[in-house]
Order: sequence, then structure tokens, then C-alpha cells
Amino acid sequence: MFTIAAVAVMGGALFGSTFTAQLNAVAFDVSGANALQKIEEMGGIELVMPGAFAEMGDCNSAEFQGRTVVEFPLTGVSITLPTGLAGDYNAMTFSEQIPGPTLRVTQGDVVKMTLTVPDGEATPHGNDMHASQVTAVPTFGAVQPGTSKTYCYIAEVPGVYKYHCSGVNVAAMDQHVLQGMYGIAIVDPIDGYSKLMVEKTAVNANGDVVRDRQFYSGDALEFSLQYNQLYLTDGSYDQTKMFGHQHTLTVVNGQALGYVPNMIHNLLNGDADANIFVLQPWNSMDLKQYQSQLLFTPVGVHNRIFVENQGNEPVFFHIVGEIIDRVTQGNRVQSHGTETWLLGGSQNMIVDVVYDEPGIYVAVNHDYAAIYTGAVSIIVAGLPLPTINETATALGVVQGAVDTGMYAGVLGNPYDAIPPYGSQSIHHPAKNVHCMCSDNVAAAQAAEGAVELWVAVPAILAAAG
Repeated sequence: MFTIAAVAVMGGALFGSTFTAQLNAVAFDVSGANALQKIEEMGGIELVMPGAFAEMGDCNSAEFQGRTVVEFPLTGVSITLPTGLAGDYNAMTFSEQIPGPTLRVTQGDVVKMTLTVPDGEATPHGNDMHASQVTAVPTFGAVQPGTSKTYCYIAEVPGVYKYHCSGVNVAAMDQHVLQGMYGIAIVDPIDGYSKLMVEKTAVNANGDVVRDRQFYSGDALEFSLQYNQLYLTDGSYDQTKMFGHQHTLTVVNGQALGYVPNMIHNLLNGDADANIFVLQPWNSMDLKQYQSQLLFTPVGVHNRIFVENQGNEPVFFHIVGEIIDRVTQGNRVQSHGTETWLLGGSQNMIVDVVYDEPGIYVAVNHDYAAIYTGAVSIIVAGLPLPTINETATALGVVQGAVDTGMYAGVLGNPYDAIPPYGSQSIHHPAKNVHCMCSDNVAAAQAAEGAVELWVAVPAILAAAG
């Protein structure tokens, strides 16, 4: 039984070393060695709620009748993954990937969420879904190894929402999330996304400079970017660094510098060693799904970017060379025509932007420490690199870039940066295998039609002689 009297004791033990030590983490020592023991003697830190509240999340609720039910199964499992710049690390994942799979539903749908923790996992896990409106206790409580837990809720409010491991009934939540157990849920508005207005100027017949408002359909080419930090010592989570805000790397969709040119792009441009960054972590064919990839878009097309700050450091989102045409948070437009938008921890937004000129653009967290530690994502708009198009098309790649107005027609866009399609999604011409994930997940992407570029491009080059 947990009581108010236990709060003071829990405060000292919430992030204690008992849970983190068993997972090879470094943590602050808890003063008072009997803190966790006291909590255990009181029945633990899981709340005991009245029956009426305990029924919340029941998947047989009458209020779900007549609604679309979307099942969302996840597995909580620990695996070893690379960082690119700081060696391998002990990761915690949903379904063997970081971020976890993206849930996409329409406002009013019922989400049936099931979390399974396999036998042999070192610690329980939970799932706190920010898109829900259900009692946190016992809904988000720990799922023990060898068991599953299911709950349901109505996705009532449109927007982008974080989901994450709730730790072991809250304890060690920081470790579980910052080692990789997070993802997003996208709730599309029931009446669809609105048109995008972009304000320009033009010269009229009288020679006057006037406003020229251009409107774009609510349909959009979509990307998702999730920001987080790694706090590591010898491949393990270091809580002391977290409390000191001393991050090892800043990651976007699980990778530091995961969306920069790689050897494939360099080969097609005629120079395999032409790196943009001195510290280029993902530039080798041998890296397979971990090799960095670029983001491609045509010019003059509505782009919708789902952005989530999964970490505990602010994200100052900025696209170098562009102005953000619209920022939406929740179900409200927050800004038109802004340079940078601030996201706090566990905060999100939908960015709408139209690239007017062909060229190279860079999405960054405009915190210099974050930029230099990995928060850089390069977007290629239009066809400013003719060598790639000419070379790849001449070598017989399935679809030329000119056909789609972007290099995704040749190389595809990275699988992990593309959310599941909704009713107003403009489909990408191709996807390539890319993720901070296990080989099983990478193989599943390939089975769905994503191209293994580390296989395809060398084969095409070899065939061409």
C-alpha cells in the first residue's frame, strides 16, 4: 500500500541505484541504505486505487462501441546498439528499435495498447502514452518479465504525443527513456489538416510590391524527427551526467548525425571520401542500416514535419536557409513565419514548410552543444546535385530523380524518418532501410519494399563496370 507518508521516502529512492546497478548503469548513491527497504515494507510504490478508477483503460468499455479500434503491440527488450561516435551502448527499446514504432490514428479512434516484456529481460517496463486520458495508476504500471499488459483509450485530441517507458512503477524512468524507450503517437484531426498559407510578395502591374498569399493543400510530404540525448560512460547510462546536463551525444531518431551524406552519396558524386563533417560516424557500406542517409523533398511542395523532444534538454528547432511557415501544437496554430521554435522536454509540434529554391537545408537544434554532438539533419530540396541523378539514372536505378523532382526517386528516403501514412500523406517514391534497430527490424523494412542501398548501389556500379 502506498500512502502520502511514503512520498518523502520515495523521493530519496526514486532514482536510486537498486534498479540501475543491475542494468550496468552509473547512478547517484542513495543516502540512507534502507530507503527502498522502507518502501518495500509499505507495499512498494505502486498506488492502490478504488475499483472505479482501476477499471479505467478497460478495453470492453461501452463507450468504445462504434469506434475504430487500432491495435498497437510493443515489446520491451534490451539490446546492444552502436552510437557511431562513442562505441556500443546498452540500449532499452520498444520492439528492438529506437525510437519505438510510430502509432498513427484518427481523432476519435480507440487505441488498444499491449506491452509484452519477454522472459529473461533484466527489469520490468511500462508504457506511459501521452495521447491518452486515463488514470495513470494502475494503467501505466510495471509489466513484469514474462507477462503482457493491455489497456485502451480514445485518442480524443489531435496532435503529436510522446509515449515512453514508465520505468519500474516510476523508479528508474529516466534510465529507461534515455536509453531508448520512447516513440510518438500521431493523432490526425477528424476533419483533416488545414490548407497552408505562405505569405510571399510580388510586383503588380503598376510596379508596386504587394502581398502574394499562396495556398497549399492540406496534403503533405511527411517526415518525423525525434530529439533526445545519450548520457554514457563505457556504454552504460550515467545518471550523474544526466543530472549535470553533460550529454555524450545528441540523437535524432536514435542516431547522432544520422541524416548526413554517406559513402553511397559520395560514390554517386564521384568522390567516396568527400565528407561534410570531420566526425562522420556512419560512412561505410559495412554499417548497413546504420549508415547515414539524406532527407529528400521536391521544391514547392508542402512538407509536414512531426517533431518531438524526447529528452530533457531544450530543442531550439531551426531549418538553416528556410523560414518555418507554420507551427502547430496540439490543435492550435502557434505561429506563422518564424525562424526558430522552442520545445521543452516532452513537448512537440507540427512544422509546415515549403522549400522555394533547390538546395541544401539543415534542420538543427540551434543549441551549439547539440549541433556539435549530433543534432544535424540535412534536407536536399529539388535537384541541386546533378551528378547523383545522372549517374544513378544512367546506371539503371528503378526510377529517376527527375520523375519525382527529388533524389528519393533514386535513393529513397530513410525509412525511420517517414511516419506511417495517413489520409493526407503524399507518398514517398521510395524508402531505404535505415534505423537505430536490430537486424530483425532492418530485415522487416526490406521485406516491406525498402531498398538496402549498401547492396543495390555497389551492384549497380559493378554492373556498369
